[in-house]
Amino acid sequence: MKKILIFTALMNCVAYASAQTTPAAQCPFEPDYLSKHFGHTFKAGVPEKGLLGKACVYSSDGPKIWLDTGPNPAPSVEMYRKMSNPPGTTFTAVSNDPDKAVHINPKADAPSFASISYERKGVLVNITVTGIDGKSAIPKWNTKLVQLKRVL
Repeated sequence: MKKILIFTALMNCVAYASAQTTPAAQCPFEPDYLSKHFGHTFKAGVPEKGLLGKACVYSSDGPKIWLDTGPNPAPSVEMYRKMSNPPGTTFTAVSNDPDKAVHINPKADAPSFASISYERKGVLVNITVTGIDGKSAIPKWNTKLVQLKRVL
């Protein structure tokens, strides 16, 4: 009986610790870091369910950053990207990127967004910025996304 109580207590501690650490792992960026990096005042990330698994949304006074991470559900990263985006979306490789990152380019009639997608340690990472000022702002935001600390 004593062993069962000890085991139960340990399991409760593990469950509590997991619950406490999950949001930080799911929302790995500090709002101050994002604010300095992008020049907007970002709030703490809010965990949510994503297309890949774990997602986090960072809101600001304008743009929103959507971070989605998880195992690749498709046979290849390229196949997943094509399946998860509307027809007409194109992908531009980031030169000399160690994670073979690409920018996802919205089709002409889609709302403007900037993005980066890469795979690291077997996990697919998609970061999208919405609420930017038109298509002419995409290259500037994409450059900042490449310079962002990598998740994992």
